[in-house]
Amino acid sequence: MTDLAMIRPGGGERLRAPAGSYVVHLSGAQTGGALAVVEYRFPAGAIGAAPHVHHGHAEHFHVLAGEVTFDLPDGASTLGAGGTVSVPIGTAHGFRNASADEARCLFLLTPAGYEDYFRDIHRAIERGEPLDPDRLAALRARYATETL
Repeated sequence: MTDLAMIRPGGGERLRAPAGSYVVHLSGAQTGGALAVVEYRFPAGAIGAAPHVHHGHAEHFHVLAGEVTFDLPDGASTLGAGGTVSVPIGTAHGFRNASADEARCLFLLTPAGYEDYFRDIHRAIERGEPLDPDRLAALRARYATETL
């Protein structure tokens, strides 16, 4: 059993990203591992994630602001604020901000755990470590995620 969790506006755990920033609004520690909620803010032209496959969790996206282009098995689709994509376990996907404006997207991770990948990225940035594609793939692999 988990305790009730409430995160007030402006709260959450703030993390740096290679392009933009994350806010962990709810982590697995707060939901008994059932769910994590992470907000990602990323600049125009940024790749949010190169194509990859999660083997241990589903990932659901809700666009909060701007436009996000999702690279999915059926091709690329761009969604504006209010659009939602649900990516089941084992489905290849990637996403990017191909627009001229900043984008914000909410990630719902079920079950939780992948928020630790974002923490790993933050720690690497804080230590000044380079985050090239091979390093990102190695970090993802810790969380049953395969980079394509």
